[in-house]
Amino acid sequence: MKNTVSNDGENSKMSYRTLILRLIILAAFLLNCSKASIAEPLQGKIEHSRKMPSVNKMLKPGIHYDETADKPMSNAWVRIPHWLAGIWSIKEETTVFQEDLKTGRRDREQHSFTAKSKFGYGKQTDRTGQIWHYVGVPYTSDTTMSGLIEYHQVLEKDVSIQSTNKVSVKTRVIVVKVRKPSGDIKETYQQESINTYTYDPAEDVIAMESSTKAFNADGTPVSLTCNKATIHRQNKYSVINEEYGRDLKSLFHQFLLSQGLATLVPN
Repeated sequence: MKNTVSNDGENSKMSYRTLILRLIILAAFLLNCSKASIAEPLQGKIEHSRKMPSVNKMLKPGIHYDETADKPMSNAWVRIPHWLAGIWSIKEETTVFQEDLKTGRRDREQHSFTAKSKFGYGKQTDRTGQIWHYVGVPYTSDTTMSGLIEYHQVLEKDVSIQSTNKVSVKTRVIVVKVRKPSGDIKETYQQESINTYTYDPAEDVIAMESSTKAFNADGTPVSLTCNKATIHRQNKYSVINEEYGRDLKSLFHQFLLSQGLATLVPN
């Protein structure tokens, strides 16, 4: 009888400890869910950087901008799903959230604006039929405005397949505004964008959710803006062998060989 009582006591202690442990785990889980519910949604498991590195001192305001200092494009490629390949167009975007990261002020009032743009994904097809997109970072593009030239130095572009119909693209850009005709830098800031594309096969459209975080030249976060849009297919995918003076067919072959993927080189 003594042994029975002793065992019952031990079992009670173990049950009590197990109950406490489960309660602790449950509390931690609920705390994390609570935090997640009040946080602004990010794109899947991809999150924004808390801080950026400071830009090169030669890109700071007051310095003369040197176009020849831009780094040459690399030969980087990423595999993409078939539904993403093709030419897409946007006519309008809707801002759904804004936050001033300096003051903490938030604005959830939605407003739409005209944002006409066209972009394409998919440049080459390998021997197995998989479609690849040329990334080629870093590269620089420019836009001429009244009294200014705005340079976008695209430093990073990462494509992440979240599911069969969802893809996220994370891009890091340095924006340099240069005065004309002096060539002196007026303003420099950084942007990190996370665009999530969810494909609707029934309508052949993409629902885009974008989150753009701006940083100053020193890497301090400044603002966060979240937009959404519906993207329509303009043209179906076709192989592009040459673009902007670049021999994409040759570059793709070189990339596959450099990655030990000679069996994927198309005929």
